[in-house]
Amino acid sequence: MKRTNKAFTLLESLIVLTIVAMMLLISFTLRPNQNQINQWEPAFKNQWQRTRLTAQQTQKNIIVNFDKDGIVFDREKFKYPRTYQNTVPKQLTILKTGYVAPTTVTLKSGGKTIKLIFSLGGGDYRVEKSTIGFCFSRSINVVNTD
Repeated sequence: MKRTNKAFTLLESLIVLTIVAMMLLISFTLRPNQNQINQWEPAFKNQWQRTRLTAQQTQKNIIVNFDKDGIVFDREKFKYPRTYQNTVPKQLTILKTGYVAPTTVTLKSGGKTIKLIFSLGGGDYRVEKSTIGFCFSRSINVVNTD
């Protein structure tokens, strides 16, 4: 009589469990960075608006430095999301009226980029996020001039 064994061996079970564990590990390590970016955007928006209002209320120009690892708002440091860096440091001046000269600040992390595009002159900006081959655009504080 021939004996057939239709169960998994210990080795096969270990291989399957290892593959599943690696997939879970990869999915959990990718998620927190996206959450950090989603938390960073509203925090930056609040800090930016507060700085613009301060310039208008005090009737003084405020210089904002976009350094390699963070933004300096009038001596207050604001870090970029983890692993993101600004390769071209820039300096923006918020005029006492709240206006800002049009410019773009690009933050990079590997194949991912975040662009802060100050194009409206009135201090408003938009955020564009992209990865290799994809681009997600989101406008913030768009002023309707109609």
